[in-house]
Amino acid sequence: MALLCLLALALPTTFAYLTLKLHASHETTLSTAASRKLALALTSHFDRTVESVETFLGGFSAGFASLTPDEIFDYLQGLKPPQGVIQISFIDASGQFIASSLAAPGKMMDLSDREHIKVHLKGEPWQNDIFLSKPVKGRISGTWSIQFSKALKRIDGKLVGVLVASYEISSFISFYDSLRPDGRGVVALIGNDGIIRAVAPGSDQFDGQPASRLFENLPAPDTLSEGIYSGGEPDGIRRSGYYVHSSRYPFLVLVATDDAFTAAQSSGFRLAVMGLSVALGLTLLALAAFGLRHWQLQSAFREQELQAIARHREAKVLQAISRVPGITVLHIENGRTTQIGREEAGELPRMIRERVATPQFLARVKDGDSSVSLEHFSQEGAEFEVEVVVARLEERDEREPRGVNGKMPTAVVFALDETAKRMEQNKLYQMSKMASLGELVTGLAHEINQPLGVIRLAAGNALAGLRKGPPGQHTTEKLERIIRQVARMKAIIDHMRIFGRHSTPTVEPSSALAAIAGTVQVLGTDMRLGAIELSTDTSVEDIEVPCGQEQLEQVLINLVLNARDAIGARRESEADVAGRIDIALAPAVIDGRRHASVTVRDNGGGIPTEVIEKIFQPFFTTKAPGQGTGLGLSVSFGIIREYGGAISATNVGDGAQFTILLPAVEPGAPAADAPDPPLAAGLL
Repeated sequence: MALLCLLALALPTTFAYLTLKLHASHETTLSTAASRKLALALTSHFDRTVESVETFLGGFSAGFASLTPDEIFDYLQGLKPPQGVIQISFIDASGQFIASSLAAPGKMMDLSDREHIKVHLKGEPWQNDIFLSKPVKGRISGTWSIQFSKALKRIDGKLVGVLVASYEISSFISFYDSLRPDGRGVVALIGNDGIIRAVAPGSDQFDGQPASRLFENLPAPDTLSEGIYSGGEPDGIRRSGYYVHSSRYPFLVLVATDDAFTAAQSSGFRLAVMGLSVALGLTLLALAAFGLRHWQLQSAFREQELQAIARHREAKVLQAISRVPGITVLHIENGRTTQIGREEAGELPRMIRERVATPQFLARVKDGDSSVSLEHFSQEGAEFEVEVVVARLEERDEREPRGVNGKMPTAVVFALDETAKRMEQNKLYQMSKMASLGELVTGLAHEINQPLGVIRLAAGNALAGLRKGPPGQHTTEKLERIIRQVARMKAIIDHMRIFGRHSTPTVEPSSALAAIAGTVQVLGTDMRLGAIELSTDTSVEDIEVPCGQEQLEQVLINLVLNARDAIGARRESEADVAGRIDIALAPAVIDGRRHASVTVRDNGGGIPTEVIEKIFQPFFTTKAPGQGTGLGLSVSFGIIREYGGAISATNVGDGAQFTILLPAVEPGAPAADAPDPPLAAGLL
């Protein structure tokens, strides 16, 4: 609605704005054209005025200077000068006043300091032409005037005097004032030197002042020909107009019109346009409101139809899902739980319905969003694991979503029985451990044969000693040796039994160094038989991790056995390769939390780049058929991730390096419940 209102207001506003802008541009164009015509006419008028004065002064010859002052005075009084000339004066070659048409001889006056006299006394380049002075106040006439001066010279070029025609500025001002544009328009006569000769309306403050004080944006007059003028002025009025430079004399005429006066002439037109735009805007608003209401009704009707169709389809889909064995579908609305489809017989569906209907579960649905969780159920010794998916539904016709302000949201709950799947995964996990144990049989037999041989030899020596009757100390030493070897075999057998058993339901924090040592104890003999150096760094500080020791050993054994196989594959092409596997423990800090970093590095040639991203996938192996199950790395990945850690692989130097990161258990932390069997996390 807001968008339609804005559009309804924007269209007439844009129409009014563009219309007024075009009209203002048209008015400005007309005003500029009128100013140009007047400027051309005034320039032509002033050209004729100067030309008449120049012609008048050109009628005097150098012989005029030979007359006496009284004769000069009489002669000047008898002349009829051009209109606007108030005085004709003669000044000698030294700048002394001789006589004028207004003043008789005898009045001593030095005029050599006057600009229009000085230029002729100095012999400036324009000395043979008429010179137009700046506005000056006459010392004889007492009137502001423009002095037209012309030098009188003999044939040899010697200056004999200067003739001056004083043109009254008020004549220009009166003439310009009668022609200037209406309002606060301005007509100005400006010389090439940038000084105002006359301006209308008349004001003494502008006479003889620089044009830049009145017309701030006007360039230097001597660089102009003709063009448009526009600019703000010191009196706070913005004017636009036209200027024309004389093609014969050093001056230009500027005619400028008051922009505000020009705009005021079209105020009626502006009011009409604005009234029309307001009417158009109100009409468009009414049409928009009507159209919006019609659209809302149509949309509501269509939405109701769509919702009815969607509910029907959803019901069919949920009915179909509910028929899948092992899936229970429940619908929650207004705090009531209803099973979709027929209610299945058995304890598990009943327990699921009871669990979903509990206030605790409904509170989770209300406070949370769509979620996935594992729920555990037990009944008379039977254990069930169910994956519960909660999908909240938002009603399209509600302005406020359910679950806000105390409202119970509508939701669908899917409960999938994962018990059988998890049991199969646990079997697969145990099979992987047994496969690893199978690979250790040869080394384990050799490891046990050594203490058995020592026991046999010690027992024989002890029996021989008893027959000969030696001191009892000899027999005691042999028996103690037998006891030590038996303890060694017991430790090996116990470790293998622990390694091969199922995971316990509760995990106590275990030692990372102990897991590394157990791995070396199990695989040490096998590595020696394969001429592979298995080294560990036991000088670092131990770190406890939230993972069972046998499970961490399972991961390390898988990694070491893979490294052994990689070294064996490399030896097929490089027989003299000295096999080396390094296991190292180091602390690490990730996201502000202390971690244990366990690395297994080998020199088996590394992992092919094209498969390094796939090595943790179940049943993926690079070994020859019959030599690997493809489960070792997948199981390892699942174990580590199940306990909040991560495992990664990269090629380093002439081999591969696997890095295990597990969060460290702070000292004194209580034992946590065991997570779900780790293989599931590795395979899902």
